[in-house]
Amino acid sequence: MVIFDPATRRIILDSASVTATELYSRSCDWLVESDNIKYGSVFRQVGSDDLGSGISIPPYFFLQGAWRIRPMEASHTLTITGNLFVDGGGDPVVSTLGNYNVLVKSVVAVQAQGISTSGTIGPSVEEIVAAIMASPKLLTVSKFIGLK
Repeated sequence: MVIFDPATRRIILDSASVTATELYSRSCDWLVESDNIKYGSVFRQVGSDDLGSGISIPPYFFLQGAWRIRPMEASHTLTITGNLFVDGGGDPVVSTLGNYNVLVKSVVAVQAQGISTSGTIGPSVEEIVAAIMASPKLLTVSKFIGLK
């Protein structure tokens, strides 16, 4: 069972294993119960786009605002399967209320990730256009259709 506590913005677990997809799904169910929608979204989800040939972009789940996961009240290893993050950065898991030792293990699929060192990811639009325009095949086609 998963409990959503809007007063503390905690997702309280009662097991040592959970998936990001399960947490997201349960948060959607919780939001439509009663008037829970007034608390706003617990997660933001991106990905799962179909790339064809049975390949898709892995889903990423981002906890919103102050929402965090609180492990069950016991010493254990909490295994979270899936891409689970905090929107804007930070640790998605907080300490238990009691004095327990909890090791958090994240299991994620192999995926592609971009890392920005300059505030942008990848080449600029201008660089992409310049590279495309420099292509000999494109130059032939662009001259044919009247582009410079």
